[in-house]
Amino acid sequence: MNRLRQFWHYVEKVFDLPRRLRAVGDERSQPQIPTSVLSASLLLGAVLRVPSLLQLQSETARPGWGKLLGWSGAISDDAFCYVLERYRLEDWRSVLVGVNRQLKINKAFESAKISGLLVVSIDGNEQFKSRHRCCSECSQRRVEYKDETGQVQTGIEYYHRQVYAQLHGPDFSVILDIEPIRPGEDEAGAAVRMLGRMRRLYGPRFFDVVTVDAWYATGSFIRAVQRLGWGVVSVLKQERF
Repeated sequence: MNRLRQFWHYVEKVFDLPRRLRAVGDERSQPQIPTSVLSASLLLGAVLRVPSLLQLQSETARPGWGKLLGWSGAISDDAFCYVLERYRLEDWRSVLVGVNRQLKINKAFESAKISGLLVVSIDGNEQFKSRHRCCSECSQRRVEYKDETGQVQTGIEYYHRQVYAQLHGPDFSVILDIEPIRPGEDEAGAAVRMLGRMRRLYGPRFFDVVTVDAWYATGSFIRAVQRLGWGVVSVLKQERF
């Protein structure tokens, strides 16, 4: 707990993080636990790599945890689930942008530069899939699978994919933004939407170059990124020629 307290004091001094978290709101109508306490607990749980919300509930029962965040007693996993469904995501994005801006002011990205240029990689990743549960934002695909008897069946699989903007360095990497890929949309469309928002939030000079894989190497995507003010580097696969 002493190390955790040291970490908390560090992010308070360098990033003003507790104040930033207090600005994060949610849509709960009658909150009993302050949003800032829930947000700070979730963030610390991520730092400690707590594997589940149930385990995070146990962590919050520790006296040192409560003293650090100004809240006595365990916070249930249900409380975390409830607020996670009702957060105002733009508030969290503002925290992310503020921390990344401070990192750049502190010259933390200098070692990540290539020939003096700051390069951000764009890529898609799949996080969730199910053949049994779905939501209005799910994409769909037909897949083959084996049933309980070992017979091959075909069915609809629901999944979620996101596009990430990540800045890689030799010492650490940071996520600059994330954008869900909508049903029926390709990665490039979601990436352009994300980059447009990043230009508004970070400004056109926060980084210099966007690097993507061959799936993005289309004329429309490259022109869109160039209009936003950035260069594009793409590695082309041989079969694309």
